Amino acid sequence: MTEKPTYEELEQRVKELEKENTALKRVDEALQLNEEKFRSALMDLPIMINAVDQNSIIVFWNKKCEEITGYKAAEMIGNPNAMELLYLDREYLETELEKWAAQNYQLKNAELILNAKDGSAKTVLWTNTDFLTPEWIWAVGVDITARKGAEEALQNNQATLAKAQKIAHIGNWNWDIVANRILWSDELYRIIGLSPQEFDAHYESYLKCIHPDDLEFFKNLTERVLKEKKPYSAEYRIVRSNNDIRIVHEIGEVTVDKNGNPINLFGTVQDITDSKQTAEALRESEEKLSRAIKMESLGLLAGGVAHDLNNVLSGIVSYPELILPDLPKASKLRKPIETMQESGHRAAAIVHDLLTVARGVATSKEPLNLNDLIDDYLHSPEFSRLKQFHPTITVKTNLDTDLFNISGSHLHVRKVVMNLVSNASEAIEGRGNVIISTMNRYVDRPLRGYDYVDIGEYAHLSVSDDGSGISSDDLERIFEPFYTKKVMGRSGTGLGLAVVWNVMQDHQGYIDVNSDENGTTFEVYFPITRDEISDKDLSIPIKDYKGNGETILVVDDVESQREITCKMLDTLDYKTKAVSSGEEAVEYLKEHTIDLILLDMIMVPGINGRETYERVIKIHPNQKAIIVSGFAETNEVKEAQKLGAGRYIKKPITLEAIGLAIKEELEK
Repeated sequence: MTEKPTYEELEQRVKELEKENTALKRVDEALQLNEEKFRSALMDLPIMINAVDQNSIIVFWNKKCEEITGYKAAEMIGNPNAMELLYLDREYLETELEKWAAQNYQLKNAELILNAKDGSAKTVLWTNTDFLTPEWIWAVGVDITARKGAEEALQNNQATLAKAQKIAHIGNWNWDIVANRILWSDELYRIIGLSPQEFDAHYESYLKCIHPDDLEFFKNLTERVLKEKKPYSAEYRIVRSNNDIRIVHEIGEVTVDKNGNPINLFGTVQDITDSKQTAEALRESEEKLSRAIKMESLGLLAGGVAHDLNNVLSGIVSYPELILPDLPKASKLRKPIETMQESGHRAAAIVHDLLTVARGVATSKEPLNLNDLIDDYLHSPEFSRLKQFHPTITVKTNLDTDLFNISGSHLHVRKVVMNLVSNASEAIEGRGNVIISTMNRYVDRPLRGYDYVDIGEYAHLSVSDDGSGISSDDLERIFEPFYTKKVMGRSGTGLGLAVVWNVMQDHQGYIDVNSDENGTTFEVYFPITRDEISDKDLSIPIKDYKGNGETILVVDDVESQREITCKMLDTLDYKTKAVSSGEEAVEYLKEHTIDLILLDMIMVPGINGRETYERVIKIHPNQKAIIVSGFAETNEVKEAQKLGAGRYIKKPITLEAIGLAIKEELEK
């Protein structure tokens, strides 16, 4: 049996318990003091700290929470609606609470967007932690709103930059020279035509993208830039993965270390292919327009000269045609008159060239074959004279036997052949070769040369020589009228290539020229036709186009022209009446009727042929007429024909030309 403690023992035990109780009180007081100090410290920490109890009621809310949210501790602690104040979007709050519960009420760097009292949104990074009261859930938060804004701004800037680069076709790159690593922007990948997976980001890899002809230039550029360490700008070509060639403009600058050694190269690359092509097309258009304006101006001058010369030549060409049939074969005058007639025809041919340069000369087109025209020229008196001038030159041909036909004027296209061969022969000093070639050619993409050759099917003619070539300065002017480097008096007037250029314009064709120190090649492109060539009689007996005593009114302001024309019409068995102006013709026809008017188009002073005919048909609505002029087929001629006038005949006129035209018109 246990003995009962004595009084003294009990007293002693009481004293010990009192001491322990006192110690516990001191510990408790110390703990309370420490907890208060700790809570006070938590209140002043520069981060957000709060706590909720088991019912999700806020029980702690430090000053940083107050600062960030705008809500005081008194408004939040114990407030059952505190969460609704912080998260106005109830759906968002419920979603986040479900996530929190699923994670056993543990958060680690969780981004939550809460609503501050002033209505602003705050992004806070929350993490749970254990503190003094284990039954509470403590959380530490960091306001990252500014950082998120900066990140979004950076992302927006990057997106804007990427969009701007895409629009401008500008990409940027950064080459770490020490590590030999290159960083490319997305647009640069697009420019090069590679994906990030296809590029291993080394300098050597980029070299593979450079056009082979520009590779040495690019290597030398890089070497110079790294040596001089100065900003630079350069243009070169790249070859995309699909073999498409692009032109790029690169700008860059070097970064050096403290010892002056290059450590980084940064720059931009812009795809300027389209702008280059646009600029080139604009330049070509401007050159073509300038060339056309110059040719038109010179052509107008040439046309005016041609008009006057044709009037003068009419007597030289037409009178021999009237005199020779009545002249005895043994007459001493026959040879001089024939020589005069031949000279007149040669002069008329030169005037015809002037009219061709003036453009708008009346030309009827029919199916032709270039091979036939070439063969015709090579067996002509003109070619024989050319060989006499150049006995050491050999003319060779390489003709496509299946060459397509073209639609053109026999006279004018033949002149193209003749002038190109003559020009090639003149370009050779001493012995040499001229090669005439033809072929069918399909142009599947526009060709850029002296002319812009459009897509289509062409009969292609080229004339090449092995002379010394044409200088770049001369190339700019070779198609201008009267521009020549030939020996004047022996070969031509400076109209040959101008005629070629204008004939090609009138035939909707194209011309190109290439020249170097080894010779020159002229190429012309005629659009093809599927029409067949028809057989034609080369000469027509005069009896087939003589008249039957019909009356013809000759209207011309030049007296000599009226006299010659009337004599020719008399020879063709027509009756004639001549007047010197359009006004006089109108007055005459008010009182008389005639079968046909032979109407000069240009009469000075007074009304022209078109206006004359317009007044005449008000008097005689079905009046037949033929237009004659020493100039070209102008819009006024075409307007007169729309009113009912017949064919157009150019001066100087011949018996056959005027006879056939009148016969055709009278038989309508």
